Amino acid sequence: MKTKNLFTSLAAAVMLSAGLAGAGMSAAEAVHAATTQTSSKKGTISIKRRSVSATVNNANPKLYAVNQDGKIVKSMDSNYTKGQTIQLYFSNEAKNDQGSVTFYYVDSQTVDGQQCAIYVVSTDVTPSATVPSQADWYKQAQSDQKAIQDAYNNRALKYIVVSPKSKKGAKIYYAYKKSAKAKKVYFKATKKKIKYGKKYKSSMIVKNGKSRYAYIGKKRYLKTSTIKVVSAKYAPVQLSDDLKNLIVQN
Repeated sequence: MKTKNLFTSLAAAVMLSAGLAGAGMSAAEAVHAATTQTSSKKGTISIKRRSVSATVNNANPKLYAVNQDGKIVKSMDSNYTKGQTIQLYFSNEAKNDQGSVTFYYVDSQTVDGQQCAIYVVSTDVTPSATVPSQADWYKQAQSDQKAIQDAYNNRALKYIVVSPKSKKGAKIYYAYKKSAKAKKVYFKATKKKIKYGKKYKSSMIVKNGKSRYAYIGKKRYLKTSTIKVVSAKYAPVQLSDDLKNLIVQN
């Protein structure tokens, strides 16, 4: 059965449209996962979605544009060359009384003023691996995003860089015990201060009662209410190679 036979009547075109309805419009676009880049600010990273490479069988195969209502907007010649490698994201099957045809999603474009999903017929390309269904592809994309997000959320904090909030600086505290055998730790303010604008690394925050103290070395502590976090240093994110390859370097 030739693919063009599916387009010989309006009824066939409508049936094909129904088969492609609901296709994702952003397969090739970046998705985002929030990442804690510093303790005081959140940023984002871009994540590619998985695809399957495929070889184009013949030059200029037809592409089919389907709008968000599932209707075919246009069929058009591609500029693909024979032997060219392209990326396929997911597959959809279209059926009518003449049979069925599998289409692969390749891109998202604006066609005749409408946002459309762009498909190529399966017989026009040779995939290097099995192309997932739209439902399986979407589940995998969600799983990838969660795995990467969790990896960023759970990475170890190596240290933070702090600086006084007030132009008057921040008082230095020392920790002490009332006796060598005592378990309770007390913090005492000194007359010394850290100057405004000065930055110090802290790899430990100590809670004492309702207060918290950041250790800045040489037995010195700063009350966290008097300082701000300038930046943070995290351990490398632990991810498998396939997930690392999905991250776009911004």
